[in-house]
Amino acid sequence: MKKMILCLAVLAGGFTAAVANDLVVLSTVNSEVVVGNEEFEAIEFKDLSETVQKAIVTLAGDTYDVKKLEFEKTKELTRVTLQEKGTETEKVVVLDKDGKEVTE
Repeated sequence: MKKMILCLAVLAGGFTAAVANDLVVLSTVNSEVVVGNEEFEAIEFKDLSETVQKAIVTLAGDTYDVKKLEFEKTKELTRVTLQEKGTETEKVVVLDKDGKEVTE
């Protein structure tokens, strides 16, 4: 009987650890903004507003290089493709005309 209780306790502990691990994984899910490609055109950094330029410099910091800049005229959105220094990991961020990240 003691062995059976011990076995149940070990199984319950294993189940609890597995569920807790899944909860940790679920809490690290990232959300990404998807904006269609149809209206974005290449743009140079100097042609962007000063506010958007400052936001891009802040986003890139010491961690990222700016790989590509694109602008959508009607909605005044800027899509910035950043590449992490030392790796080929890319991050795409969409900014509005005030340099704030679009999350919708």
